[in-house]
Amino acid sequence: MDKVEFDFEPWFDNLAMLVLDACGVKFLDTESVRADYDAGRNVADVADEISAEYLSLDQE
Repeated sequence: MDKVEFDFEPWFDNLAMLVLDACGVKFLDTESVRADYDAGRNVADVADEISAEYLSLDQE
């Protein structure tokens, strides 16, 4: 799922759902991922990176 297939809003909604499922965080910061979308990055890859960051914070 990338910008070729979807507009930003559904891409972000999917991202937020993936992050919530992976680590229980309600992710709302659209501005922090706009460049990822514009670069054509896959939503699952971006969600994995964000989730990993939150999960690493829980272990500190």
